[in-house]
Amino acid sequence: MKLKYLTVQQLIEINKQVVLQVGGTNHGVQSVESLHVVIEQPAQIVFGHELYPTIWLKAAFILQKITKKHVFVDGNKRTALMASLYFVNQNGYQLINNKIVNQAGDFVLSVTNSPDNEETMQQIANWLQEIHKKSPSS
Repeated sequence: MKLKYLTVQQLIEINKQVVLQVGGTNHGVQSVESLHVVIEQPAQIVFGHELYPTIWLKAAFILQKITKKHVFVDGNKRTALMASLYFVNQNGYQLINNKIVNQAGDFVLSVTNSPDNEETMQQIANWLQEIHKKSPSS
């Protein structure tokens, strides 16, 4: 199955929705360069090998980089979570329990306070994989 990657428009819309959802009005891109890194890097192939070879590492990259690079004016942590969940969902996985989203804030905050490195990314990937299952229709 060919993966469906996030587009710039989808990511901007996710940010807009998460900011509006909490009554905010200050949405939009703060760093165009960082936005393009988040969009392009998960699909990157280097010397014939995917830089992030699993869907979980790709989703972890999205979550980690939006959180760390402050891509948006506001709502970076919420956008990071929702964008990674959307990416995984559009590629055939669903949350085991939708209540996890309510508890995920603490996890995303811990990512924000963790080093921006591969070890943190692997921890994110493991967490994402633990909270998802293959969609029945996939």
